[in-house]
Amino acid sequence: MKRLQMFLVAAGFMMLALVLAQPVKATIQSQQMQIALNISVDVVGTPIVGYVPREAPSQAGVPSIASALRRAEPSMQRAFSAEGLHFAGDSTMVAQVHNVLVQAEVTPNPKGTILVSNVPNVSMMAAPGQTVTVQPLCSLTVSVNMATAWSLEEGVATDLTSASGATLPGTALANNTYKLAATPQPKPTPYIVYATDGSVWSGLASGTAITTYCVDLTVTVPASTVDGIYSTDAVYTLFN
Repeated sequence: MKRLQMFLVAAGFMMLALVLAQPVKATIQSQQMQIALNISVDVVGTPIVGYVPREAPSQAGVPSIASALRRAEPSMQRAFSAEGLHFAGDSTMVAQVHNVLVQAEVTPNPKGTILVSNVPNVSMMAAPGQTVTVQPLCSLTVSVNMATAWSLEEGVATDLTSASGATLPGTALANNTYKLAATPQPKPTPYIVYATDGSVWSGLASGTAITTYCVDLTVTVPASTVDGIYSTDAVYTLFN
């Protein structure tokens, strides 16, 4: 009996040693970069099929931008502020009466190129009851420039809102995202809405290499939607 007890104790120590010897997988949880792309949908009564990209300035040497979410409530602004976005608010510039020398030192963002898009905004046109996909395909890209383990998440900040206050559900905007030069998926996936879906982004992709994704946008406008220009921000967040 004593030998059996000694054997069981020895076996237990061996099993514990094997468990401790197993490598521990690191959790991808540190936010590295976040960009926001403004998406606007021009809803008009007459059916119009088309995609009109706005002129995109050169991205060379310019850090990625996070656009302002202008219509959010103060409490929602604080929530987005925690995600690293900047709010311009309703402040206005006031002309100086006297000449004032202003000096500033601008330091480039060292992480400004690890997550970039080829355009800062996209404009779409659709009629009520119509579904429209941007053309040409792969006109919008998002690139992850990291060669270590990373995770990319996505979502739209809020429902699309017009100047009159009318809204278009954020889930009416969908994306078909796939690696550059790959075949698109057969069906687009609706974006989740950060403001109403638990204040979280949804997982898009993960990897360990520099990767560029094509993002084909599709919008389905409910038949009851009134004319107007509706906009929101598509947000991409990179973790490492």
